[in-house]
Amino acid sequence: MSVALVVPAAGSGERLGLPLPKALADLAGAPLVRRTLERLAITKAFSETVVLVPAAHLSAFEQALAGLPAGLGTVLVRPGGSSRQASVWAGLEAIGPACDLICVHDAARPLIEPATVIKVMDEARRHGAATAASRPADSVRIDVAEGTKALDRRRLWLVETPQVFEASVLRRAHEHARAGGVEGTDDASLVEALGLEIRIVASQGCNLKVTNRADLIAARELLAFSAAAPH
Repeated sequence: MSVALVVPAAGSGERLGLPLPKALADLAGAPLVRRTLERLAITKAFSETVVLVPAAHLSAFEQALAGLPAGLGTVLVRPGGSSRQASVWAGLEAIGPACDLICVHDAARPLIEPATVIKVMDEARRHGAATAASRPADSVRIDVAEGTKALDRRRLWLVETPQVFEASVLRRAHEHARAGGVEGTDDASLVEALGLEIRIVASQGCNLKVTNRADLIAARELLAFSAAAPH
């Protein structure tokens, strides 16, 4: 089955305190988005890749992504939208019609384990929709009328990416959301709104999302540790 990769990378660097887009932040000598794509390329699973970036920085991203390793197919850099959902939609419009599955992965998750990507794709092939996720490490409480109430974290999942879907399912989910003016928290929530089940795959390793400076520092340390570890 042919798999296309869509990578939203149009976020600003505001919360990182950077004058450039977050996906261009330095991560151990290379831009964050490049580190993420290098990790995904290890799977050698993709026939085409579309990276959605801020329109004003298109040339900078093209330079940052020149000479990527094999495994990503044809790589296109295209302007993203005003929201993550709009960027994914732009990616759907850019990929070819022949793909069977579409994998969406955040540029801000550079530590994804290739084995997790493969497992999510396998679940999507069997069931139509799947996402990586992890269990919360902290206790979780929810607001109620009397104050707060503890939730059983053994029954909770923190949803991550990659998220993989049958191509027709993801397109239909986005069309449905656009028609209803719905802005989802992720692509899985849009697909779930169609009444379809999302299969969960537990992430291996650390699938940290870089959101603030502390995350960026942690990602640098984890990447260095991974590179230094014996194989």
